[in-house]
Amino acid sequence: MPKNAPHRGIPDHKRIFVNRSVSLGKVKLFGFDMDYTLAPYDRLAFETLAFSETLKKFIAAGYPEELKNLSYKHDFVIRGLLVDRDRGNILKVDSHKYVKDAYHGYQRLSKEERHKLYNRQSYKAQEFLSLDTLFALSEVQLFAEIVDYMSKNPGKIHKSFREIYTDVRTYIDMCHQDGSIKNKVLADPEKYINRDKHLPLALAHLKDAGRQLFLLTNSNYPYTNAVMEYILEGGAECYTKWKDFMDYIIVGAGKPGFFTGSQPFFEVVENTEGLLKLHQGSLKKRCAYFGGNAKEFERLTGHQGDEILYVGDHIYGDIIQSKDSLNWRTMLILKELEEQITCEQRTDPYVIRIKENLHTKEELDQKMQETRSLITSNARQASMAQQEGDTKRLATIQKALTKQQSKLEEYKELLNQLEQEIQQIVNERANCFHPQWGELMKVGMERSRFADQVSSYACLYSSRVSNLRFYSPYKKFVSAYEAMPHEYRLRNK
Repeated sequence: MPKNAPHRGIPDHKRIFVNRSVSLGKVKLFGFDMDYTLAPYDRLAFETLAFSETLKKFIAAGYPEELKNLSYKHDFVIRGLLVDRDRGNILKVDSHKYVKDAYHGYQRLSKEERHKLYNRQSYKAQEFLSLDTLFALSEVQLFAEIVDYMSKNPGKIHKSFREIYTDVRTYIDMCHQDGSIKNKVLADPEKYINRDKHLPLALAHLKDAGRQLFLLTNSNYPYTNAVMEYILEGGAECYTKWKDFMDYIIVGAGKPGFFTGSQPFFEVVENTEGLLKLHQGSLKKRCAYFGGNAKEFERLTGHQGDEILYVGDHIYGDIIQSKDSLNWRTMLILKELEEQITCEQRTDPYVIRIKENLHTKEELDQKMQETRSLITSNARQASMAQQEGDTKRLATIQKALTKQQSKLEEYKELLNQLEQEIQQIVNERANCFHPQWGELMKVGMERSRFADQVSSYACLYSSRVSNLRFYSPYKKFVSAYEAMPHEYRLRNK
């Protein structure tokens, strides 16, 4: 990730970080996802609910009754992992597609197992499921629990891992559709949604600067209406109703298909049981629409491409698709940044030690290679002296060779010790972030696959939408100069 210059007065965990330069003054239309973007759910409460309700459907469908004893472990899976649904494995991958860590249930795969399954030959990442959003944590956690159960109870579930994951996906979708999850959220929003008191002010900040805002969510209208009322109403003086903030409202969008498809817009008929009517004409302000597609949305609003900035939490469904298909500006919401940045600050001493040791390793490796070259050269000279019968010269060279070979073994031992020490420090640092997976944006000291996606597709990223309040609506975010490896020579002069 590019490093950004510090901002006075803004805590690091509330900053907006820049991958690609964006001038907010040129953005005419700001769009927002709802779930986990405008509406930050309480992860433990929400994911536990989704886990338990989905598990009920598993048991009702004929899975072993004893699965009811499984419990949601909120601290195992994290965003950015890959799921191998054929083998039942969960993987953490670096930006070069190298699988650095993997678990089968709760059993960690050895380096040899990982190499045999994934690193000996190339694989296609698209064949695996990407854990791109916080919504998916509960389903992947349930999958890991069942895989672990099958390892400990062979023969009790007669299905493949892929079939099990298909069931997980089916049952969790049913939970969202039949109200098993959403009805409980709406019955007790304080338990499941962490209302951000600064959010209404951040949106009003944009509205007061003359910008248009729109909501684009996959949730249905009744649920959207209730959640938006809870998180926005009463939070800003001039915007008494949540619809006062939004110039355009789109529900049931079907993202990521919204960005590439051709589904028409339907108008949501208020005060009916889900009645829709085919939309014709312009989009009316504060009126909710169902479905639709991005190209038609651009035509109806009169804005397109980089005049639109879309804010969401799903790297694929919100960010990659809107950027790739439409060239919209993008801002990714990563709630985890708040904790990650705190951990980074706490682990700065580890980074200093790692860099010092890497520098020592480089110097040691250079000495070792020089010694190897001397040994090769002297071995050749000794052979020539032997052929010429020059015993005195041969004895001198062999004495030097003995010292050099001894020195080489000493360097090898020191280098081995240093590599072990570096790996230990790297592991200790990673454990400060997460005991199984380490840092969200790193795999060891390498950039993670997820970090590579964030860098490539998110123009901006931050921990909360409300962090926009710290910046002028005319702010020009400028990306930092990021050097290629060959350019670092300039920094060392």
